[in-house]
Amino acid sequence: MERRSRSAERAEVNRNVRKAVKRFDRPELGNESWDFLCECDADECKDWVTLTLEKYEVLRQADEPILAVGHGISRSELARRKAKKLADDAKALRAQAEIQTKRAGGRKLSDDE
Repeated sequence: MERRSRSAERAEVNRNVRKAVKRFDRPELGNESWDFLCECDADECKDWVTLTLEKYEVLRQADEPILAVGHGISRSELARRKAKKLADDAKALRAQAEIQTKRAGGRKLSDDE
């Protein structure tokens, strides 16, 4: 089993924080500040970053990590994040292509296409 990086584990915690806040289904909560874990690579980091949900979403959409001041992530982690985003985008595009093909009454795409 593949070991997840500290950064990926912290990003998952942050996604769960966002999901929990959104479950309240109160739009005004999006303007309040919330604490998210720093997503740096340092094993010993326990810093929190205070952001509004709007700022969190902007960073997420840009595929930027949530980082405390002065913290960073390795080039390998940046490459891993980019590869994951590209793989996710490819899956989404393939799903869209399948839907469009079905709408057009066409055949299912093979793995080679």
